[in-house]
Amino acid sequence: MKFFEFTKSDYDYFVKEGMLETPYKELLEYKIKGYSIIKIADLLHTSTANVSVLVRNLKKKIKKML
Repeated sequence: MKFFEFTKSDYDYFVKEGMLETPYKELLEYKIKGYSIIKIADLLHTSTANVSVLVRNLKKKIKKML
């Protein structure tokens, strides 16, 4: 199972209970949709390196909640 294979209710839970703010909410949504890091960087108007850091931080946040 891929790490970001979540349902809409999972997404809502992580956003609410994890108190995720932008850009983490958007990042989670894009990762669930299967977008590449390059596509996400374009959508967030940032670098791929920054997206990679955000992904690592988001994974840590989600793991703490599970």
